[in-house]
Amino acid sequence: MILSDLQKDALGELFNIGVGRAASSLSQIVRDEVSLSAPQVTLAKTEDLTSTLLGAEFSEFSMVSLDFSGPFDAKAMLLFPERNALTIINSMLDAELTPEEMSEFEQEAMCEVGNVILNACISALADMLDIEFLGGLPEHHFGDHQTIAAMSADQESVVLLLQIDLLISQKLIEGRFVFLLSIDSLQTLLECVDGFLASQGMV
Repeated sequence: MILSDLQKDALGELFNIGVGRAASSLSQIVRDEVSLSAPQVTLAKTEDLTSTLLGAEFSEFSMVSLDFSGPFDAKAMLLFPERNALTIINSMLDAELTPEEMSEFEQEAMCEVGNVILNACISALADMLDIEFLGGLPEHHFGDHQTIAAMSADQESVVLLLQIDLLISQKLIEGRFVFLLSIDSLQTLLECVDGFLASQGMV
């Protein structure tokens, strides 16, 4: 299954709306101006989610995941290279904290960041496609390339990968937004996207 150019552009624009909402909320959390780049959308098999897609930067990462269900089910995941995750946390917490204290708050802080970005993107998707989702609670994990493969081991899954650049105080932080879906869920998502495009007179 492949994405047409129209579907890819539509998904990019839908997620971009969510990214805009997330940037505003994150600015309040880190008490600094935050900008998030427009997502670049790629569709791939889970077994291809290796260094080719995530890059060497993501050999080890800090990840926040959130399960949601609705017309289609998916696991949404936000990944940052470990050193970039610490940059975000430094912006959120007291600069005078020791590394040990910083580590203690890392999971809580990353869950807060992940919750803001993931929920903003999912709610934008729901609003624009006129559908409803039920979401779970965010969970934090440390992982590597095998982590996502293990999460999808029990089903035939595909990955919708969005590359997002986050800028805080001129510090460029590279992130990946991953949607893990079954083939059936992807088909339903694309049917929703096609319906949206038709409503806009674009097909």
